[in-house]
Amino acid sequence: MKTIAGIQFLLILLLTVGLFTAFNSKLTPSPTMDYAKEQAQILQLIDTESKAFWDKDYEKWATCWVHEPYIRTMGWWKDGGVTVVKGWEERGPRTKQHMEQNPEPNPQNVQRENISIRILQDAAWVTFDQYGKDNGEPVMDMPGLSRETRFLEKHNGQWKIVYVGWLLEGEKP
Repeated sequence: MKTIAGIQFLLILLLTVGLFTAFNSKLTPSPTMDYAKEQAQILQLIDTESKAFWDKDYEKWATCWVHEPYIRTMGWWKDGGVTVVKGWEERGPRTKQHMEQNPEPNPQNVQRENISIRILQDAAWVTFDQYGKDNGEPVMDMPGLSRETRFLEKHNGQWKIVYVGWLLEGEKP
């Protein structure tokens, strides 16, 4: 009985030390990763996806996304409340329908500030504040301040979006 208790104690100790080490270790980019190049590619993808969205270019917009059931979009805005879209089978057709119903381009020329990027081999996490303008299009405008999050994965050497989160606060002084 003492042997089992000793083994349990040892396992718990090893687990505790392992978890402590994992949580207190700083993740560092791979020494072979060109962090500046990866960061530039990620920011370019975010710009391309946003521009294609507001230009109503579905094909270009769709190339920016992973087409899998695990992708998500979650956001909030005062006119629509909480929005949750799960999987490419919902995201793709829903966006295509919005673009077809509102075919006129809605150029935004957004400003992004407070950009934070975390790159880990084949995944990246990006947060930023985005400022858009009100062009009078109720479904696809993002006027004022929006708190944005992107999660990306690298597929076949290319960054693709798997998650978009946004909280549209609106106008800020």
